[in-house]
Amino acid sequence: MLRTVKVAVALVALVGAYQVAARANGVAMPAPSPTAAASRPATPEEMAVGAYNSAIDHRDRGLKAEVSAAREGKESDRAKNEKKSKEEYDRALKDFKKAAELNPQMPQAYNGMGYSYRKLGDYAKALENYDRALQLNPKFPEALEYRGEAYLGLNRLDDAKQTYMTLFAMDRKQADSLMQSMTNYIAKKKTDPSGVDPAALAGFESWIKDRSGVAEQTKQMALNVGHGTWR
Repeated sequence: MLRTVKVAVALVALVGAYQVAARANGVAMPAPSPTAAASRPATPEEMAVGAYNSAIDHRDRGLKAEVSAAREGKESDRAKNEKKSKEEYDRALKDFKKAAELNPQMPQAYNGMGYSYRKLGDYAKALENYDRALQLNPKFPEALEYRGEAYLGLNRLDDAKQTYMTLFAMDRKQADSLMQSMTNYIAKKKTDPSGVDPAALAGFESWIKDRSGVAEQTKQMALNVGHGTWR
C-alpha cells in the first residue's frame, strides 16, 4: 500500500510538471530567417539560440520519459524510461551550457541549466544557476518558481515559503505552480519524512493550508470584481 501511494504522488507531480514545462521553463526561441542566416556567418547570440532550442527538445523528451517511467508497472520498462530520461536531461544540460557560453547574458540558458541539474538530483548546482538567471533578470518568475522547487528538494522550507510569497505578488500562475509542488512535497513526506523535522513539516503543512485559503479568497474577490453590474 505504501509503495502505491508513493507512485501515485510521484505520478501526479510528474504529469503536472510535463503539462506546464514549456510555460515554466521557456519555449523554443525564434531562429533567424534562412535567407538572413545564409548571407553571413551566424553570430554567437544566434548560435546560442540554436543550442538553447536543442536543449528544450531534449528537456521535453526527458520529462516525457520521466512521466512514462512513473506510469510503468513493469520494472524493466520503468528502468528503461528512467535511463532515457537521465540521458535526455544530460543532453539538455550540455546544450544549455553551450548556450550560456555563447551568450553569457541569456538568463533562460541558466534557468535551463538549473532545471537540468535539479532533474539530475544536483540541487546545489541547480540553485547556483537559478541565482545566476535571477541576477541577469530579477523579474524572472519561471526561475523563481523552479528555485522554490529546488529549495523543497533540499528541505529548505522557509526559503520555499519566501519564494512563494514573492511569486504571489509577481505572478499568480507561477505561485500556483509552486503551491502545487509544495502540496506534493507534503504528500510525499507523509510517506517518507526523512530529512525534515516532524514539527517543521507540520508547521509547513499548516502554512500551506492557510496560504491556499488566502489564494482562493483573493481569486474569488477578483472574479466578483470582474463580474460587476452594468451601469
